[in-house]
Amino acid sequence: MHPRRASGPTSSTPATPGRHGRRRARSTEMKKRTAWIVVAGVAAVAIGAAAVGALALMLRGAGGQSASWTSGSSGYLYLNLNDEIPEQNPAELPSFLEKRPAPLRVLESLDRAAGDSKVTSVVLRVSLLDVGWGRFLELRDAIVRFRKSGKPAYAHLEFCGNKEYYLATACTKIYAVPTAIMDVTGLRSETTFFKNTLDKLGIQAQFEGVGKYKNAPNQFTETGFTAPHREQMDALLDSLYGSYVAGVQSGRNKTPEQVQAMIDNGPYDGEQALKAGLVDELVYDDQLRDRLKDATPLAPGRYARQGRGFGLDRRPKVALVYAVGDIVPGESQGSPLGGQFAGSDTVAAALRQARKDSDIKAIVLRVDSPGGSGTASDVIWREVVLAKKAKPVIVSMGDLGASGGYYIAMAADAIVAQPTTITGSIGVFGGKFTLHGLYDKVGMTKEILTRGQHADLFSEYRPWNDEERAKFRSLMVAFYQDFVTRAAEGRKKSFGEIDAIAQGRVWTGSEALSHGLVDRLGGLDVALGLAKERARIDKDQEVNLVVLPERKGFIETILERQEDGVEARIALPVDVRRLARWVAAMSRGDVIARLPFDLRVF
Repeated sequence: MHPRRASGPTSSTPATPGRHGRRRARSTEMKKRTAWIVVAGVAAVAIGAAAVGALALMLRGAGGQSASWTSGSSGYLYLNLNDEIPEQNPAELPSFLEKRPAPLRVLESLDRAAGDSKVTSVVLRVSLLDVGWGRFLELRDAIVRFRKSGKPAYAHLEFCGNKEYYLATACTKIYAVPTAIMDVTGLRSETTFFKNTLDKLGIQAQFEGVGKYKNAPNQFTETGFTAPHREQMDALLDSLYGSYVAGVQSGRNKTPEQVQAMIDNGPYDGEQALKAGLVDELVYDDQLRDRLKDATPLAPGRYARQGRGFGLDRRPKVALVYAVGDIVPGESQGSPLGGQFAGSDTVAAALRQARKDSDIKAIVLRVDSPGGSGTASDVIWREVVLAKKAKPVIVSMGDLGASGGYYIAMAADAIVAQPTTITGSIGVFGGKFTLHGLYDKVGMTKEILTRGQHADLFSEYRPWNDEERAKFRSLMVAFYQDFVTRAAEGRKKSFGEIDAIAQGRVWTGSEALSHGLVDRLGGLDVALGLAKERARIDKDQEVNLVVLPERKGFIETILERQEDGVEARIALPVDVRRLARWVAAMSRGDVIARLPFDLRVF
């Protein structure tokens, strides 16, 4: 939002490489050598793993289970879901290393299996999934669609919490091992406040937010919930809990009172869960497989690839553009170890590519983001506006489409969200941390030379005065007004109508639908269907999904991350890296359009 200031005087005279220059050159050379050593090591692992994989396939072909269909054979789709299921793996790993199935592949496999006469059933093995409520419901809906084909789906549990059990209740029967732990105890949300900690450290938090419910800075400026903060969190938890109870009720054929009693009496071991009606039978994995021994198990990745030839694909093309993670300026970033950031340059380029490709008939923008940089969000929004002039643009929201995540969605032709998607949060905040007190405690001093009355406005060494704080707040108010105005234009409402439901307020997808912030409830399948409808593609016609941005190769990703100093970044937890980006953005004076809390409902 602000012109960049030069960090110091420059000179056109070439400098001779002194001691520090030679040291930097040696450091760069060492990084390059390290990168190639890493690549060589990865290549060796890949070759070894490929050899092991080939041997395993030969042994399987000699006497084990087949990995593909044979003429006249039948099989069941086996889904082993645990840990994280990323929207899109950031690097294109070799198939023998890529163990985590992307949601698109799982959904595609389930929908394809429903119409495949060779598929007799689905077996779902689920434990401790690190997936938000939006994508959980998307998976659950896909299982429900599969069951409508008349085929059974079986869930097998070892250890499960509330979300895993919610997913399992979509199945025909639920099995568990005898020693299973069923932590079905209801939902909770936790918020940590750091004001007292910052006070002890001598750190002063100065923030300005626009919107009654834009409570993101509260964790640094308060010791507990303010009244609006608590109101918002209670309403959100009520909505999610209502969806949860309704899902368990329909899946297990219980009354709301029975579901409430089931929750209040948890947690359970296997025997207790069986007696309370949470599960249908206690069996081990091998016992369940024995019952299905006449059928061939097939993983979703291999099944989704079955029958795809190498000829020309003449199906109509629809672009699927991903915007996943905190929105930041520059390039998108993601680590195979977790944590993703949606870079404005990367996402905007993907939308531009889809817009200019005449073979692409429609665009589905998949948003799973809590927001981030206001300026970066605006750059992506502009590309959505341009794309919409050329072809239909439909937004599909996953777990999150809030604040900046809603900003990039609001200009689309239509927005599709799950009932449990967290969206809205139309509001902004910004500020800085003043560290002078901390520096005093540790005996550190700093001298600042400036040229310009407000050159040190975002220095962490001094707090704002009243005039400076008012000036900064005026920037926040202006951005908020632009946000509401553009949301009103995109949603075809008045400024007042949007302002009344904005104010930084977070809504679930169900609530957002009633307020006119989204158009339909559903998952990626609904968004794709809507894109086909707007592009005048027959609803029964299969389409060729063009996934953008294209994933980088595995080796390329390793090289790139070595050059960027990935060793230090990967060592930091994702939340710490996210906070570091917040601080960096605020030190530049950037407006933050982000979800007012890191929501984790257990």
